[in-house]
Amino acid sequence: MQKLFFIFLALLFAGYSQFSCAAVRGSNEAVLIDSKTLGETRELLIHLPNNYRLYENKQYPVLFLLDGQRNLNHVAGTLDLLNQSNMAQEMIIIAIMNTHRTRDFTPTRNPDYDEWGISGGADDFLSFIGEELIPHIDENFRTNGLRILSGHSLGGLLTVYALQTRPALFQAYFAFSPSLWWHDEVLFKQARDFYQSTPELNKYLYVNMGSEDGQMQSAFERFTSLLGERVPDGFVYNMDLDTSETHNTIALAGHALALKHFNNLLLPAPDVLEKGEKAVLQFYADQSERYSFNAKPVYKAINYLGYKALGEKDFKNAITLFQKNVRTFPEMADAYDSLADGYQANGELDKALKMRTLAVEKSISENVEAGAYKTRKANLLKLMREGKTDT
Repeated sequence: MQKLFFIFLALLFAGYSQFSCAAVRGSNEAVLIDSKTLGETRELLIHLPNNYRLYENKQYPVLFLLDGQRNLNHVAGTLDLLNQSNMAQEMIIIAIMNTHRTRDFTPTRNPDYDEWGISGGADDFLSFIGEELIPHIDENFRTNGLRILSGHSLGGLLTVYALQTRPALFQAYFAFSPSLWWHDEVLFKQARDFYQSTPELNKYLYVNMGSEDGQMQSAFERFTSLLGERVPDGFVYNMDLDTSETHNTIALAGHALALKHFNNLLLPAPDVLEKGEKAVLQFYADQSERYSFNAKPVYKAINYLGYKALGEKDFKNAITLFQKNVRTFPEMADAYDSLADGYQANGELDKALKMRTLAVEKSISENVEAGAYKTRKANLLKLMREGKTDT
């Protein structure tokens, strides 16, 4: 009986070991920050991306997430999934926990909603973010200057208000079902003045709305029309109406779309990629100046150039480009797999096999699916056994 008990424990822990890898990649930590502006201590939940501990010198964008206790898990999971498909960059997530939600997220005092709490403290809250929180994060974490503010409902109201009053704080603003109806739509006059008097605005705004009606719906429609009246140079926005989602689920669906839209905005267009590496590097230099952050070529861009050269049978250049990604992303399994493709196409099968083996090994530490890497390694071994040198 005792033997059966220990066998049960062994199986239990073996199962736990397998499933523990299924968690969202990365790590979480709780941080307290004393705010003189707000006169209170604020709690943050900070999610560091999967490779943060593996790359000692790499800098990351920061996503500042409102209603942090409600939204962190689903946003971290969505971002992690997009990372693995190269559809979004890895980011540090700063989930800001609430103390007085209505106070912090509303721009004006509206006594009609006192049962929710005292309102009208948005300016103080944005001062806390700009003067205390952002400097604290920049000092203690490896940030690259790219910042996103994301909010839902009243948090979405704050996000839109932040763009109109503190446009220098962030480069991107995500507002999911924002409560733009607040206090008889007090934001709208300021919004019209802001967009009409701003000649250039190198920012991105994503706004969506779920299946709602009444003031929520009408304010969204009015804001959509307002944005269409005049678009400042450099300003990009997306407005989505998704009636398949409710007010409570719209942020869950919207984060994936907002992150993908913004990521695409930061990627070189096909015509830039066709011009080669020099044009790509210039694109990122221009992005750094336009959006005021330290933009670096993403893995996907250089990898595309490598496979473009491979298709043109310029094997030497392809290998050089793939090697560059290996040096820049030394913990990424796919970088070694792509370099293996270059070596294999050039007939350097021993080097290709070494890279295939590293791809499998790195996939374990990176915690990504390794099946395709294992299959390609097995196929290469078969080619080598048969004495073939082509692909």
